[in-house]
Amino acid sequence: MALLEPIAIELIIFTVTLGFAACLRLFSGKKAPEVAKSVQWKATVPASPVPHSREPKNFGKYQEAFSSRKANVSMASKETLPKQAEQKAERAFSAEVENAPLSYMLDEITAIARDQSTQRGSAQVLQMYQELLQQLSEKGLSIPEVACESKRGGAEFYSAMVYCLVRGSRFNLLHQILDDMAAQGVPRSLYFYESTMKQLAGAKRYKLALAVYDRLESDGLQPSPVTLSCLVNFAVEVGELQRAIEFFDRLASITIPSIRAYMTLLRVHHMRQDWPASLATIREMTRRNVSVDSLALNMALSTGILGEHMEEAEKLLQESSVADTISYNILAKGYAQRCNVMKALQVFPKLRERGLRPNSITFNTVMDAAVRSGELDAAWHLLLDMKEAKIKADKFSCSILVKSLAKDPKALYVRKALELVRQVSASCDKASITNLYHTIFDAACQDPSKKLVQEVFAEMRVHEVEPNAGAQRFMMQAIAGSVKN
Repeated sequence: MALLEPIAIELIIFTVTLGFAACLRLFSGKKAPEVAKSVQWKATVPASPVPHSREPKNFGKYQEAFSSRKANVSMASKETLPKQAEQKAERAFSAEVENAPLSYMLDEITAIARDQSTQRGSAQVLQMYQELLQQLSEKGLSIPEVACESKRGGAEFYSAMVYCLVRGSRFNLLHQILDDMAAQGVPRSLYFYESTMKQLAGAKRYKLALAVYDRLESDGLQPSPVTLSCLVNFAVEVGELQRAIEFFDRLASITIPSIRAYMTLLRVHHMRQDWPASLATIREMTRRNVSVDSLALNMALSTGILGEHMEEAEKLLQESSVADTISYNILAKGYAQRCNVMKALQVFPKLRERGLRPNSITFNTVMDAAVRSGELDAAWHLLLDMKEAKIKADKFSCSILVKSLAKDPKALYVRKALELVRQVSASCDKASITNLYHTIFDAACQDPSKKLVQEVFAEMRVHEVEPNAGAQRFMMQAIAGSVKN
């Protein structure tokens, strides 16, 4: 018995310890449902097509932090605050604990919206966004109130939503998101609007970008000079030329526009065929010490030759120190359109005076002026000048001279045209070669002797050009006539 007494004592101590541990475990286990009770949003959210965690992984940290803060305030309130103030502080902290899942949800949506760029990803984000709005509505809360306890603010949240819509091509929902942003009381900054317009421009949604600008203006914000410069381009892209001019005028009133902005304005004047405005723009650039380069000059010249302003355009060219070969090609084109071969030919000495050299476009343009003016000898002589200048004739040279056969189908010109087609055939496609030979064949038919037609027809066979119905009929008649004779 003496031996059993220590063992009995040990068993009693072990049993008491085990019972105490069980009681402690039982009491601590009752608290878990209370904490989980505040995390109700997980159960109400339907399953998402893309797997992600609905329950805040770090919610225990939310609870621990808020409990600690609540204890500190409660302790301080017992010492310094009246009972009513203490209750108010406790209610505020209870609300923070209750809103913790919503703030986590806001952070989660922001992160997914930034990462997803597919239609499926944007669909998931929009589903989560609608769930968030529904829960906010049920609890009488707003995005800014929830964002106070989140890692990201309301503006960043909606910036992510816009990014997701643009990347997912959900442009039809952009206005709804912006309306929600205003309804939720989230401030729309200039940076937010400008960032949104930049993204839309990258997606070539210029009309939508202009609509976002309208919202910017209605919020009383002033666009930056960079934004105004971009708005000029947006308006041009959608064909709102008058609005583009208005944006440029606003830009010019607050700063000196860049050469790029001036180029866009000159393009607008060109589309409107407004030579006086183009000339005024060039003068303004000079007055404001904006360098007028050859691109700006040539854009203005291109506008000048469209109307009855050839003399003024030529005067502007003479005044400029940045004129290049393209500038004189534009001038030659203007004279070609007016069938003025004499003025067009004067381009060559003017080029030499400036130390510039003509190119193939120069020769082709003046050649076209000669053909339009009916000076076919001059047109074919220009072909010789091209060879002397060591510039090869191209398919455009060939097309211009072959078309001239309709005005004067001399056998000499027909044979020259055949030779020219042989030279440039390697750079022409099948359709172009076919059209050229058909035109030459029609010209050869005007020759009294049938020998020229046979030469052209033989060339067509070499290049595997199928004769049209008229050519076949003509050849059958020529063969029949030869047999009869």
